[in-house]
Amino acid sequence: MCAQFKRGWMTMKFRPSIWASRLTEGQSVLAAAGTAAIMAVVLHLLLVDAPGAMFSGLSYLSTWAGTAMAITWGVGLSVLPLLYAFGRAHPKLRQPLRRPGKTPVSGMRGFWGLLSAYWTSERWAEAWSLTIAVFAITTLISKSSVWAATASADFLNSIVSFHTPTEGTDPVAVLMMAVAAFGGIYLARYGAIGFRHFVSASLHRKARGWTQAQFSSAMLGRNHIAMNLMSNRDAAPGAVGRMPDNVDQRVDECTNNMFGGIIGLAMGVWGSVTSIYFVSSAIISRSVEVPFLERWFAAAGAAATDAFGATVGAALTFSPGEYGSALLVAVVIALYVPLGTFCAWLLGRVLERQTLERQARDGTWRGELNEMLGRSGQLAISGGQRVQEQTNGKLYRGIDEVWHRMNITQAGFMMFTNSYNFLSKRLVSYLPALPGYLSGALTFRAYSATSELAAELIEDCSWFIQVMPAIATLKANAVRLSEVAEAIEVASDQTEFYSQTGVHKFRHLSQDPHFGLTLKNVALHHRGKDSAPFLTVPQINIRPGHWAYVRGQNGCGKSSLMKAIAGLWPYGTGDIVLPTGAKMFFAGQDPDLPTRLTLKELVTYPDFPSRFSDIQVAAALAEVGLGKFIANLDDDLHHGKPWNNVFSGGQRQRLVLARIILQKPDVLLLDEACAALDPLATLEFHRLLAENLPKAIVISIMHTPEPPVAPGGKAYYDKILYIEDGIADIHALGHAAPAVDQIAAE
Repeated sequence: MCAQFKRGWMTMKFRPSIWASRLTEGQSVLAAAGTAAIMAVVLHLLLVDAPGAMFSGLSYLSTWAGTAMAITWGVGLSVLPLLYAFGRAHPKLRQPLRRPGKTPVSGMRGFWGLLSAYWTSERWAEAWSLTIAVFAITTLISKSSVWAATASADFLNSIVSFHTPTEGTDPVAVLMMAVAAFGGIYLARYGAIGFRHFVSASLHRKARGWTQAQFSSAMLGRNHIAMNLMSNRDAAPGAVGRMPDNVDQRVDECTNNMFGGIIGLAMGVWGSVTSIYFVSSAIISRSVEVPFLERWFAAAGAAATDAFGATVGAALTFSPGEYGSALLVAVVIALYVPLGTFCAWLLGRVLERQTLERQARDGTWRGELNEMLGRSGQLAISGGQRVQEQTNGKLYRGIDEVWHRMNITQAGFMMFTNSYNFLSKRLVSYLPALPGYLSGALTFRAYSATSELAAELIEDCSWFIQVMPAIATLKANAVRLSEVAEAIEVASDQTEFYSQTGVHKFRHLSQDPHFGLTLKNVALHHRGKDSAPFLTVPQINIRPGHWAYVRGQNGCGKSSLMKAIAGLWPYGTGDIVLPTGAKMFFAGQDPDLPTRLTLKELVTYPDFPSRFSDIQVAAALAEVGLGKFIANLDDDLHHGKPWNNVFSGGQRQRLVLARIILQKPDVLLLDEACAALDPLATLEFHRLLAENLPKAIVISIMHTPEPPVAPGGKAYYDKILYIEDGIADIHALGHAAPAVDQIAAE
């Protein structure tokens, strides 16, 4: 590790414009450690609670004991970034603190499970070292509020006493020193706030990155979870099996906003707790006796003595004494803060409901825009712009309606918080210490300091009011994200998932490869527990090397049968038996061409490109008639356009043929895989399949009433799978076929 750090520092070019972006992991650790040591010295100064904090702190630090303590703080905080780096590298510190569930998001189905998932994951050492650093800096900032209030009072007092200075002091020097201390303290405080933002933003970034990776992994896991999430979204809200809407928006925006909210709230809670402790201690240390309180409590004790006797009266007699002004601060806060908190809570409940509704409508509108852009070519051909514009406008009017209501709520909340804060800082905070100042027990400097501290304490105790909108947003984001986690958990078990809304009793089995593919007592249903089967397959078998051609009328279930063989049809019963270890390839009607892949990645899809050499990919492209694109294997754009907008329909199907040639499946399902090819190209398509897949099981749906035949007269297909009157049966080629009006795939 040391050698890595050394190499990193030696290669660093200190150009300010790029320096920060070129930090290596090791350099970041050392920079954080050095910064932590510097911050430790400041922390030590802030923990020195004595009158004239700046001067007392510097004097104390000049001693050997103070220096030793500052070094101790520096070493202690420097351990945090080192722990962070060690936790990322050491295998024993990369073990999760919770047991794994059925899916990567199994533990995120509840509010607290979702919030704590990153901190109990395999990256817990990284998470907690950053969290501890954030809390340490927040403690530092909280303590600095006392120092800042004292410096502010010193500054005001130096102005007030400028013309009546204490004997033996230079008023100009006192004023300049007060200005320097006042400015320096605030600069240091805001510097610490900036550094905390960097650390907390890093924690936010890493937590969100880890969480979205878990959701991505879960949705792309086994049992086609992503496809299952897109089903049954038309059911009524709260209906059994209903899937959440706008999954993309939930995973994208909600993960970002949720972790930003929870980290900010955690810093706020801890900052308020520590600040309340530090500020309360400072207020108590400055508290003085308040004469009218003494009189009131004495009168109350006398009344208790008269009413209950001397013994009870003595027990009930209480005198605040020197803690009188501190007691007044506590009374004011006890009356003022709960009232404001209750009002904020009422407004926050309304805001939370509106936030949930706004997020749902935003997601629907954005999803429609994405879908519109994805079919922009078809939209231009059909001329449906006016209808699409009407749809977009209708969806946005829904956003505008809830946005209008949110604006009213937020405006009311802003008026309330601004009024509350103004009264807190300019009136309420100056009332508790006023009797002590009027009685002469407090100097103006002490009165100013106590009032400033009271304002800080009211602000800290009012933390809930300030963050109510953030809490409402956090809860809304967590609810929407946990709904996705719950849906993923349900969808991960296909049998249980589809049994909620229909019949799902398929058995996917395997057998000796010699016996090929077998379907036995298969019945396909639509959604609904009482739905009747629309297609039944008593029993069919196709051995390796045999090709079957599917015939049937429109809507008879040809494509549904293909999906059932591939394990993609949700509702039905029966046994689907595949050869053991068989590799299946399903070439559907619309080829899957992701937009952010290079040409080589598209050709080798769904495998990784590293499995095939450039020569293999180039040979496959040349073989299927796409050789002119060989020079662009590493390009993800062609003439500025993604590949899915470059290829014509026929070229797309040739690209799929190249995939088949590379991957050489044992079972090949073709659902109109030649629909965009002319007759000669269709013959060439089948010739290449026969040459490259001599032992494969091929099942194909085509437009043509008869299967293609090789130039020599030999038929590519030796079996025909008839579907008539809801029953599928298979015969050898040449068997009399039932009359079919039109042949097409579903």
